[in-house]
Amino acid sequence: MKTTVAAVAALMIAVSPAAAQTPTFLETQSNAEVLGTDFIGTPVNGKDGQLLGKIDNLVFDQTGHIELAVIGVGGYLGLGEKVVAVPFEAIKSDEANGKHVFVIDATKDQLKAAPTYQTLNAQALAVRMKEWREKAQASWTDMKDRTSKAYEQAKTKVEGTTAPKQ
Repeated sequence: MKTTVAAVAALMIAVSPAAAQTPTFLETQSNAEVLGTDFIGTPVNGKDGQLLGKIDNLVFDQTGHIELAVIGVGGYLGLGEKVVAVPFEAIKSDEANGKHVFVIDATKDQLKAAPTYQTLNAQALAVRMKEWREKAQASWTDMKDRTSKAYEQAKTKVEGTTAPKQ
């Protein structure tokens, strides 16, 4: 029984995760902060004021800066729409009829002729899942090895202290 208790204790110590840090919670958005929803769905007009499309998505770089604006163009009620991407700097914030819009120096024909923006979501997810599985398997193997070692050490220690005296 002592061997089992010691082994279980060793196992718990060997595999216990580090204490998680408690996040800082904020109460209010500051004037310097912008929400993603402030962009998504915002109309994109040409310089002539003609509606060209709407912001469909934003692409961020690794530092968290907005790199691309993905614009949904064409179609009707979302059907037949295609998405094109432009550098975020290519769109300028403006106001039309009392509402926020973005303006781009392009025509509807130019946007329709632009290549469709292809996301890597499905492909990237498959790659991330494969990497995750490999990391999980390596982690599991490492945990099994450490647990077995800790168990054997605890067992040897307990058996050494409970050996009959001669």
